[in-house]
Amino acid sequence: MIARLFLALLATTVALTVQAQTTTILGTKKPEAAAETAAAGEKKPVAAGTVAAVEDESPVITPFRPANLPAAKNTRTFQLGKLNKPAATETTKELQRLFSAYAQQSIVDGSPTGFSKATGYLATINYSILQDLGDKRYLVKAAWPAAGPNDALAAGVDTMAVLLLERAVKTGETGRCTGMHVGTVSLLFTASFAPLTGKRLTLRREAFVECTTLDDAPAGLPKFIDKILRGAEVSVTTNEVIPCKKCGGLGFTSEKIKGSLSEKHINCSVCDGAKSIVLPTETKIIP
Repeated sequence: MIARLFLALLATTVALTVQAQTTTILGTKKPEAAAETAAAGEKKPVAAGTVAAVEDESPVITPFRPANLPAAKNTRTFQLGKLNKPAATETTKELQRLFSAYAQQSIVDGSPTGFSKATGYLATINYSILQDLGDKRYLVKAAWPAAGPNDALAAGVDTMAVLLLERAVKTGETGRCTGMHVGTVSLLFTASFAPLTGKRLTLRREAFVECTTLDDAPAGLPKFIDKILRGAEVSVTTNEVIPCKKCGGLGFTSEKIKGSLSEKHINCSVCDGAKSIVLPTETKIIP
């Protein structure tokens, strides 16, 4: 799957086979002279008696800002050997929940194991193709819902984005796919759509890679368990709702009133009266 090709945009460690194909995804390297060309098409003056270099008109896509992924603030373990035992938190229902989260955080690609960890938020993208950038990369007008805790990936409505698809499509075609957000890229290209036709532009746009998540089906859970029992290291990051420790789950703290036996209640500065907080937690699943 082509999805793995674009992952080198992120500031994460990737396989050497992915790195070797990064050049294909990002496009041809932009000459330094072209980098100084104005977005409106202004060209640098050429000194008398010299021959102007041929400007490279091919699209150039370069990383600008990686996806904003949250770091887990808490770590815990889920031991399969304790499953459904008295007083254990390891229940079948909790295992199913973790497996569903795992399926959404791992994507199908061409790696030796058949899948890899997703390195960006997944979203359902409705798109309309504006321009073919080559190598199945497209400038699209797209819409997607917000994703991630606190909407780390803001929703898009009629927003231009760069999308890497698994199949070639034609300009004007519409479609829908699951996309993994890989951050913001800088796109240098010559527009071929009205009213910007012929303009050499530099745009900063959200970038997505079309991908397929693992099959979250009942048949997949036994394979998931067998994989862990055979020694696979598996971890899942989820947002856990836990009681606020500062206020003890009350939503407020108490303060004594000077000269009085009574107290006044003040909204908890951590949970702001919600009695609980959301804590990004990494769960390691062990045999």
